[in-house]
Amino acid sequence: MEIQQYNRHATDTSLLKGLLISLIMLVSCGNHSEKTNDVQKMQSDSIASTDNTKDSYLCDSLHQVGLPQTAKFEDGNDEFAIFINKDKKAKYDEEAYVTSLYVYNYKSKQLSKLLTTTEPDGYGWYKPSGENAVKCALSDIHAIYSAHLFPYAKKLLVSGCFDMRNDFSYIIDLDKKSVLCLPTNSGFVGFTLEEGYVIMQSYAYNTGVDENGDPKGGRHTVLSVFDENGIFIRSLDLEIK
Repeated sequence: MEIQQYNRHATDTSLLKGLLISLIMLVSCGNHSEKTNDVQKMQSDSIASTDNTKDSYLCDSLHQVGLPQTAKFEDGNDEFAIFINKDKKAKYDEEAYVTSLYVYNYKSKQLSKLLTTTEPDGYGWYKPSGENAVKCALSDIHAIYSAHLFPYAKKLLVSGCFDMRNDFSYIIDLDKKSVLCLPTNSGFVGFTLEEGYVIMQSYAYNTGVDENGDPKGGRHTVLSVFDENGIFIRSLDLEIK
């Protein structure tokens, strides 16, 4: 009986030691994780601060060669920096602006005004999705609210709304200055990681009917993918019928 009690006591002691060791390791790992997260956050903040400082320094230097003081840095890579400036209020809408887009080439060290948006003659409403882009001119661009550089091509995707409803988007070749208008109406979503395709969003009107046979009405989202040449790749229609 004494031997059994001793073994049980020894077992209990071993279990207790095991639990204490596990608890210490857990706390230690937790502290390490918190310290790691703190270090990662500090590194991230430092990188962001460095990028902001770099952009600010670039803007300051470009102001001396023609970039407006009110221009905002929009996007950049190793070759280009893109800036958008709201020049003045547009006549067609009190909330719209005539906007200029500037491109700085790091290799040539040249700043150029790529375009200034023009006042539209009329309003364009719904544009269908799922078709290839169509050729147009820089003067056909009436609004720019955002600009994004393609990841693997010297091209720019710009979007803007000038009719209070649709967001029109264009692919601009930065070398040729040629323009393609995408057949979408709700703007830019993002780029695919591997291919560098552009993902665009549109709305489409519902075609389904309810249990009484009446049209459901309303709209739904359509996502469309295009390559850098405006060629339609594939779409995803989110209508629930």
